[in-house]
Amino acid sequence: MTPTVYHLQLHLEGHQFISFKSSETVNRILNNPMIRKTMLTEFFAMNRTNEHAIAMQLLYKEFPEHFVWSPGYRTWTRRQKRNVIGRVVTCHPTEGERYYLRLLLMNVRGPKSYKDLRTVSEVPCSTFRESAEKRKLLYCSNSLIECMLEAVSYQMPYSLRRLFATLLVYCNPADPKKLWEMFEDSMSEDFKHLSDFEEKGVRHKVLSHINDILHSMGHDINEYKLIPKNIRASETAKDAKDIHFERNIIVSEQDLLLPKRLNVQQLRSYNTIIDRVFSGKQGTFFVDGPGGTGKTFLYRALLATIRSQGFIALATATSGVAASILPGGRTAHSRFKMPIDIDDNFRCNISKQSLLVCLIRDVKLIVWDEASMAKKNIIEALDTLLRDIMDVDTMFGGKVVVFGGDFRQTLPVVRNGKKKRFYL
Repeated sequence: MTPTVYHLQLHLEGHQFISFKSSETVNRILNNPMIRKTMLTEFFAMNRTNEHAIAMQLLYKEFPEHFVWSPGYRTWTRRQKRNVIGRVVTCHPTEGERYYLRLLLMNVRGPKSYKDLRTVSEVPCSTFRESAEKRKLLYCSNSLIECMLEAVSYQMPYSLRRLFATLLVYCNPADPKKLWEMFEDSMSEDFKHLSDFEEKGVRHKVLSHINDILHSMGHDINEYKLIPKNIRASETAKDAKDIHFERNIIVSEQDLLLPKRLNVQQLRSYNTIIDRVFSGKQGTFFVDGPGGTGKTFLYRALLATIRSQGFIALATATSGVAASILPGGRTAHSRFKMPIDIDDNFRCNISKQSLLVCLIRDVKLIVWDEASMAKKNIIEALDTLLRDIMDVDTMFGGKVVVFGGDFRQTLPVVRNGKKKRFYL
């Protein structure tokens, strides 16, 4: 209970969260000087202007012990009484520059600005990571070097590139450039033997492949400054990976036996949908049933039958939990590139020239679980997308689409409604 703990904000320059009323205009929000003030920015300001802060040369976490944060005025004032403890919010190494900013704030006393943190011995650094390296705040990467040395003795170059990307993302090497320079030749051997590229061309191919792997992990190779120039991401890499995944889903033996275990009602639905799929006719179905009555069992049987014959079936769901139950399942937002925040005029962010469109054209069946939880705008956007891709003006572009869900679990939504209290 005591002492009080101050949770100190941590954000990159200009990346702070702000709150505002829905009735406010964008211009009024942007012109409001108060939104630019946070615990961190005012900590820098106090180190520039306040004589007590300048004299004490405090770390960020020590600042609340001597100063009080006023949320209303968004300013620090001299503390008069009570003891408190300051704690900078946690940050994972995979967050990149934000992590290195936190590392600097935990070790550099009395910084006056973001630029001041990036300056070492009056020499400006381009990133917080570089500043942390020059201040010797990062640990040695000997264990990572030993890991790569061991892998070089028996792994193929393709596997080495995947390992290298994994180390970049999850092991936070102190000097990624040094690690790259040490093992560049080992990771490039296949491109050297199988192509007629010059040395620069081989390096570009290797870095592009590593970048594609990093993109699948939510990162970009330019974060690590392996070479002076930026590496452009392959626009089709992620789509190509998705297509390869969908075309190579392995159907388990248990799923292949599911059609024989369907009950009467499930079998009737199964036969009707499968008949539409293989007859080439369009069809839109909704599988209704309370939770636990076998809707997912039916979906798995449908997906297994179609995929086992070499066709493509997309398994999607409104929620991530429901998607994880389906073999090869993805959320509808992820699969059809739908934004999380939608309005009445939103559209799926898929280019008609992308490889993903080629995948959707070849789809025999689309299963969408928990559709009862989705807004109607999302269903309508899928209809518009499929009509556009297939160049036909029929429902869902003539595809067989199976929706499922339980409206008994979905509460009615009242726009602008308020909570009511009932007393017995």
